[in-house]
Amino acid sequence: MNKITKKLFRYFTMLALFLVILVFIGFYSAFRFYDYRFQKDELKERARTIKTQLETFMTTTGPHRGQGAYLRFLDDISMADTYIISRGNEMLFCGNYAAPEKEPSKKILTIAEKIFVSGQEQQLEEHGQQGEHIIYLGFPVKRNKKPIVAVVIRDTLSLNQDSFLLSITILGCCLLFALAMSGFLSAFLSRRFLIPIQKIAAATRELAQGNYQVETKVYDKNEIGVLARETDILAEKLRAARRESEALEQMQKDYIANISHELRTPVTVIRSSLEAVCDGVVSGDKLKEYQEQSLKESISLQRLVNDMLELSRLQNKEFPIERSGLDLLMVLDDALRATRIIARNKNMLLHYNRPKTEWCMKGDYGRLRQMFTAALDNAIKYSPNDSNVWIQTWETQGEHGISIKDEGCGIPEDEQEHIFEKFFRSQKTKEKGSGLGLAIMKNIADRHSIVLKIRSVYGQGTEVIFIVPDIPFHK
Repeated sequence: MNKITKKLFRYFTMLALFLVILVFIGFYSAFRFYDYRFQKDELKERARTIKTQLETFMTTTGPHRGQGAYLRFLDDISMADTYIISRGNEMLFCGNYAAPEKEPSKKILTIAEKIFVSGQEQQLEEHGQQGEHIIYLGFPVKRNKKPIVAVVIRDTLSLNQDSFLLSITILGCCLLFALAMSGFLSAFLSRRFLIPIQKIAAATRELAQGNYQVETKVYDKNEIGVLARETDILAEKLRAARRESEALEQMQKDYIANISHELRTPVTVIRSSLEAVCDGVVSGDKLKEYQEQSLKESISLQRLVNDMLELSRLQNKEFPIERSGLDLLMVLDDALRATRIIARNKNMLLHYNRPKTEWCMKGDYGRLRQMFTAALDNAIKYSPNDSNVWIQTWETQGEHGISIKDEGCGIPEDEQEHIFEKFFRSQKTKEKGSGLGLAIMKNIADRHSIVLKIRSVYGQGTEVIFIVPDIPFHK
């Protein structure tokens, strides 16, 4: 038996013992009260009978047969000390003793005087020197509605010992049986009460050891059930946290692996070219080719590092971006000017009908220009020569939008959910890149509360959509 079970058993036993004592005291008080009440009622009934008989003797003329014997055995009839007192406080002959041998006490005489004065029955109760309960019953015997004698009955009330002992014995046996049963039930209920607590404790131990799959399996509809449900919720949250942690850890591993892969290629090319130059393996025109290749790879390496730093800064919510007033369409114009040369090299046409209004908002001019430039650069890079790129704008109530649509290779449907992941590049294209462009574009859009959507059909083209929900004002 564990400590809590012992404590609960002790509490239940003490409570049961207290109830047993309380029941015993209540039973004793009730038994004493009703036993005395029963004796008083019996005594009153005998007194009424005696009064009726004495009035019959004293209110009619002529001798009555049996009157003397009745008075002689009046104590036996009333089963108590009986006194018949006249108006002069004289004791009439009655009972088993002559009047001189049975002198009434002052209290009896006082009761008799009250009877003669009031003409009513009198009752008095007191406790004797030994603690006994004494009762006096007085009543008048009347003739022509006037008291002629007073009858006072004195009796000592005592418990019926035989009935009391029998009742106490039966009650004691019942109480002892109830106490034993309560002890058994308290031990049983204590153990049953502890079962859900032990399950919760076992579950918390498993959680502390890292087993987040555990469940309490306690379904009580009480405070313990609430505690069990909260423990299960905690386990579920810990499982979710572990999954998130594992996903983050895997993401970090993938990130490191991707960085290593992206850095390895240019570094290997640069090293190989420099080794060949230093060893004198190449010379003349070949030497210049190796130098140009090294320069190209170093530029690619620098762009990759810059993109990684840029993305890292954008993902840090504490890294501030500039918030100044600007015209969003002017930012788009600037990005178009920067990319028209690239489009011209591929003989591509950029179709853009600029609205005459101004879309004024607060934001970082450089970042927004970088976002539009990346979208236009991708549209040109992944589109064939002699194709078209359409730039469209629209305004609706509470919403402004910009769309950049190309006629490129498009993105396969199964790859579209990964397009904003770092270092992701479609397996269906041969174009080189760091795989960070769309991730940077997405983070810039998020920092400006711009909704970025991409719709693409593989083999037909891609559309990049920028939705600005709340532009404060436009001219």
